[in-house]
Amino acid sequence: MKRLKKLINNTKIELINYVDSDNNKLLKQFEINSFGLNNEQVEINREKFGGKELKPARFNVFLVFVKSFFSPFNIILMAIDAFNFYEYISDPNTFSLVAAVIVLIMILASGTMAFIQEIRSHLVIKKMITENKKTSKVIRNISYNYKSVDNANSIRLIKEAEVIENDELVPGDVIYLVNGDIIPADVRIIWSNNLYVNQSSLTGESFPVQKKDSHDKEFESHLSYENIGYMGTEVMSGSGLAIVVATGQNTYFSLIDNKVKEKRKSSSFEKGIKRITLYLIAFMVAVIPVVLLISGLQQNDWVKGAMFTIAIAVGITPEMLPIIVTSNLTRGYKQIEKNGEMIVKNLNSVQNIGAIDILCTDKTGTITSGEISLNKVTGVNGEKSEFLENVLYLNSYFQSGFQNPIDSAVLSSKIKKPDVDDYTKEWEIPFDFERKILSVILTSKKDKEIFTKGAVEEVLKVCNRISINGKIEKLDAKLKKMILKKTHELNIDGYRVIGIAHNVLQDEDVEEELIFYGFGTFFDKPKKTSKKLIKNLASKGISTKVLTGDNEIITRAICKNVDFEITKLFSGAEIETMDDRQLHKAVVEANVFVKLSPIHKSTIIAALQAQGHVVGFMGDGINDAPVLRESDVAISFSEASNIAQDAADMILTSESLMAIENAVIEGRKSLANMLKYIKVTVASNFGNVISVIVALFLTKEEPMLALHLLLQNLLYDFVMFALVFDNVDEEFLQKPRPFTTKNIIWFAVINGPISSIFDISTFLVLIFGYKLVPFQGSVPEGSTNAMQFHASWFVVGLMTQTAVMQVYRTEKTPFIQSKCSMSMLIATIVICLAAILIPFTPINQLVQMSTPHWSFIFVALGFVGTYIVLAQLVKKLYIKKFKEWL
Repeated sequence: MKRLKKLINNTKIELINYVDSDNNKLLKQFEINSFGLNNEQVEINREKFGGKELKPARFNVFLVFVKSFFSPFNIILMAIDAFNFYEYISDPNTFSLVAAVIVLIMILASGTMAFIQEIRSHLVIKKMITENKKTSKVIRNISYNYKSVDNANSIRLIKEAEVIENDELVPGDVIYLVNGDIIPADVRIIWSNNLYVNQSSLTGESFPVQKKDSHDKEFESHLSYENIGYMGTEVMSGSGLAIVVATGQNTYFSLIDNKVKEKRKSSSFEKGIKRITLYLIAFMVAVIPVVLLISGLQQNDWVKGAMFTIAIAVGITPEMLPIIVTSNLTRGYKQIEKNGEMIVKNLNSVQNIGAIDILCTDKTGTITSGEISLNKVTGVNGEKSEFLENVLYLNSYFQSGFQNPIDSAVLSSKIKKPDVDDYTKEWEIPFDFERKILSVILTSKKDKEIFTKGAVEEVLKVCNRISINGKIEKLDAKLKKMILKKTHELNIDGYRVIGIAHNVLQDEDVEEELIFYGFGTFFDKPKKTSKKLIKNLASKGISTKVLTGDNEIITRAICKNVDFEITKLFSGAEIETMDDRQLHKAVVEANVFVKLSPIHKSTIIAALQAQGHVVGFMGDGINDAPVLRESDVAISFSEASNIAQDAADMILTSESLMAIENAVIEGRKSLANMLKYIKVTVASNFGNVISVIVALFLTKEEPMLALHLLLQNLLYDFVMFALVFDNVDEEFLQKPRPFTTKNIIWFAVINGPISSIFDISTFLVLIFGYKLVPFQGSVPEGSTNAMQFHASWFVVGLMTQTAVMQVYRTEKTPFIQSKCSMSMLIATIVICLAAILIPFTPINQLVQMSTPHWSFIFVALGFVGTYIVLAQLVKKLYIKKFKEWL
């Protein structure tokens, strides 16, 4: 951020050198004698300034592939899978092969889904983005020796213009700009004819600004120079000649472009996944030596103990984590894109948008439509008048100069429209920056009339009468003061106001002694769904903050129109004077910030993130691109600038903003089902390790063979995958849910041992009740008792951890207050039946088990029922203590 600010300041300094230069100085700065380079000068300047072209962001397929398939956890799974294949080669059996293949499928599936989503997003955006114009009209190799440009010689220069590719331009080139052109470089205007440029993509200002060959205003910002045109902005009206002063990486646009191409910092979700992965790895590293030591000492067979330890390590590895995470995010993005109103570019943004607690948004084009609309046409006392509407419409219809948003709004409005065929245009007095008035003179069957509109104070200067309630009176100082006061009040309400005047002419076409009739008021219309979105997000714990480059008056009016209550407001200038403590306080207390540069916006977002907030940003301009990159989730629009779309994680493709609320809900659903898997798996693994360690002290017989652990894991994973499609409690969706490892250790420590109670109870029943294996002793390998012992624990272990998922999936009472999805219910029933059918049917012979005593079914069911009740009670105590569940 500091680097970008430094670069922008350097750009400002460079531009000042050209802002204050007259024609002679400009020629000296480029070491030329006249305007219009020849081929030799072009080559010299290309060598001097070349090699700094803007390069499009490259889509690195190989890097995306590596990122998708070789995540830290996938690497662990690859190591486990290698062990599975080694075990199969050493001792061929079907289940070792099946296990190896299934883990391999998981690795390939999770990686492929992530890779395909990245490729798909890239192709969709590439197809959707329309490239800016790539050609310019340049004036070179002319025979004239012009050291200055004026109205007379400008025509000759324009006739010499030829079309070339933008990347062929060099500093010192003279280019011709006309309506519809995208300015291809930073340029200094040397001649203009009513030249107006739309800079909204850089400044957020809806109205075009005039560009001319001089700069008369006091310095406001490096984007306020009247004689500088910026790369990427659009010519709306008029024409001009300009000399190129910076190209490629030396332009203001390039600073934003470079910022967008920088590596983005990790989001809260990515950080959370990394913490979970490290926690699980640390858990494995801590457990393996303990199990190996106890197993080796108890059995006095270190090779066998090592193999058992590896089996335990495989068993406690949540191999489904990558595919659960990817599947949840994939299901989320499909739901988000279901209605065709949003494109998800970044898969991780599905969870990120569910985690945001603050949504920062630009104003123009986001909360508002970015299009000027006509509000009212009224007399000086607020009365409506068909005649006044006709005057305004005829002026806009017949004017042929600068096609500005005001005229477009009038012509597309629902005001009363006269029959234009009744009028013939005689003359036009065009709008210019000094007069700020436009008049057209028309003749009808009866009269010659003048129709005038413009800035109220300027229109008043050419009026000497006023129409009040249909009566014509003399326009005196008191009435002028009243009109200007009314105009100021309307400005404060956020309206742009023009004055409307008319007169019937006798002979001369004069713009004087007119009659002032009233006002036309215009505003940047809020999007229809802005108000609803802000309200709905607030109900879901997401506060909205407006970050705009526009002024305070306009911003306050827009906020009022969407019922957005301003708690506190700061300007960019005030932000600059704050120290870190003041800034951190200001960004939390205020919800509206005005007159901001991209640096200010990035600073505000960084200050919010530093205080633990997860921040989304919604913007569509070129100047929003670096800010989008700073946010945790970036939202843009299909009609936004290309660079903003490149920086975005999600792109809205419709006028409605409600797709954002839907995305928030789907993001929170995805997180909920991910957390169910992660927390339950961590707790279950912790409990299983305790159970195994205790079992090693109770008997020298292994609780289960590696084959049984593997089979149990495979069946349990079937239930876990059903979590992807599980229902989520409505309460969970009502507040932001960042991906955090907070309290996960406590969750494991408190809930994990609950399962161990029933595992250990099972051991005791099997040892002392059914006497299958001796206490601290062993039985011959492959004996019926040993196989019954393994089968019995398989029943209890698989049934308990499967059935208890109904308790752990919700903070409410399962089945009564919260119902799972049909897929989850079916998976639970199927696996619980499998836990009984595999040991109690001939299938057991395939997996080295022997049928347990039939009475043990009732013991197992009793353990399962008691476990569910105890788990529910412990859950309530946990929620009471930690105020959360998932």
